[in-house]
Amino acid sequence: MDTEARAVREGVAAFALLVIRGVLLWILIPVGFVLWLVIFGWSARVGLGNFLGWLDLNLTAALQRALGLPTRTTGTLRKEEFVPMRLMQMVTHRIHIVRDPF
Repeated sequence: MDTEARAVREGVAAFALLVIRGVLLWILIPVGFVLWLVIFGWSARVGLGNFLGWLDLNLTAALQRALGLPTRTTGTLRKEEFVPMRLMQMVTHRIHIVRDPF
């Protein structure tokens, strides 16, 4: 029964992460767009997709740490790592309407 309880907890944690992340993205995307215009809009070094993807990856990592929500990836539990600002240009992640953040 311990494995069943663990599976239920992991399912609830994943659902909570998706709901909280979804609500916060409604705030993060408009604010991130304005920040990108102010900070990087004049520069071709960082594109809007890179910047918003970087914000989303770090939001997911922060939520996992703040709420203590590990996620399942191919049978193992892991936490997302924060992406440093210096690696922002290499971010290939993009925000999608439906995306599995795990």
